[in-house]
Amino acid sequence: MKHNKMLAVLLAAVMTLTAAGCGSKATADNPAPAAESKAEGTQAAETAAEKPADGEKVEIRFSWWGDTKRNDMYNEICDRFEAENPNIKVMREPMSWSDYWTKMSTQVAGGNAPDMFGMHPQYAADYALRGALLEIQPYVDNGTIDLSKFSDAIIDSGKYKDKLYMVSMGVSFTCYLVNNELAEQYGVTLPAYNEDWTWAQFQEEAKKFTDAAAGTGIYFSGDSSADINCFRWAAREAGGDNYTADGQLGFEEKTVVDFLDMWNALREEGAIPDAATASEDGSLALEQRLFSLGKMVLHNVPINQLYLYADAMPDNNISAIRIPTADDGTRAEYLEGAHFAISSNIDEAHQEAAAKLINFFVNTEQSMELFKMDQGVPANSDMAEFIKPLLDEPNQKAIDFALALMPLCDTATPAAKGASEIATAYQTAADKVRYGQEDSATAAAAFMKEANSILEANKN
Repeated sequence: MKHNKMLAVLLAAVMTLTAAGCGSKATADNPAPAAESKAEGTQAAETAAEKPADGEKVEIRFSWWGDTKRNDMYNEICDRFEAENPNIKVMREPMSWSDYWTKMSTQVAGGNAPDMFGMHPQYAADYALRGALLEIQPYVDNGTIDLSKFSDAIIDSGKYKDKLYMVSMGVSFTCYLVNNELAEQYGVTLPAYNEDWTWAQFQEEAKKFTDAAAGTGIYFSGDSSADINCFRWAAREAGGDNYTADGQLGFEEKTVVDFLDMWNALREEGAIPDAATASEDGSLALEQRLFSLGKMVLHNVPINQLYLYADAMPDNNISAIRIPTADDGTRAEYLEGAHFAISSNIDEAHQEAAAKLINFFVNTEQSMELFKMDQGVPANSDMAEFIKPLLDEPNQKAIDFALALMPLCDTATPAAKGASEIATAYQTAADKVRYGQEDSATAAAAFMKEANSILEANKN
């Protein structure tokens, strides 16, 4: 099959990374609130300015999501880019994950999107269909963005309907981080990083944990019920996905009910936090979250975030394991990773400057010396080789994890137009179950009706 061939190319590119002995949707976890950037850009993007004369400075706005450590890193990369490109000034606009998408939607609607910005597969189709993303193939064709060291699979991950809109920041997978001290203390048995396990085993270990840890204020896992990226696990393990290739829902109502019921049962037995605690935990800085404070055994994140939690928990033994499979072994994981994109609502000079910044991020040693595994395995195979001796132990664990899982996964079906609204509708339905306002069947029925209505409204 085509995707297997593509993944084989990708695997070959990454193999060099582990040769020397090397291991988190955006699902995106809720990263810590962003620290102030060194220079925040607030002016609207120009839409009709003439191309500047030689030597005239161009200012571009660059927006991303992340925590304090990522903000510091991106700022330093931008500083290095400016040193190499003295006629380009980068105005930086970092935000937390949740704030990022709220503001991005408003900015796009108002014609004031940043020139360059991070884009996540969950939202890419929605923004492409709204005409917000620039088709960047011309900048690949003229050499401004070099994709010669990217595999076909990674390049294709930045396409929608065969048009290239995005460039991969790196390749990643969703995982569960494990606090191994807590697991051992409470008698929890978990698989190795390269072994599968099922949701039945997950629930069995959760019950074992709650029996042993009753009254301690420690939880087996976080609550993943209200995130549509986590619900995607259930959709894929049921043989579908969140969406079909023709833009319809890719799951049945029963799948929603079963998923919400499972998490509700875990909540009632105390294996996961109550709704209020879970909601608060999702809004906290990484260093303040329950897992980071040693009050949770498992935490769902992209694998590239392992090092952030290892830094926040230096006295703990942190590792990663796979998302549980269905009972028949059908797995949820797929080839993941965030991307860089360029606004379609800017002039040629700003487009070219943004394209140069993207190329600097993904294709230069000056950037990769800092970027390393921040967004997963580098998409450029030469840069993957370059960072090999620079990786610390947590990132070596992330590489091992990704390498073991990569041959087993395919690509996901792109999100349909209206995906952002559907994600909100799903969270609303799940919250009603979490807070005891509706049962799973009632909430799922209402969600399915609203989701199909959203898709119908976005047909044209």
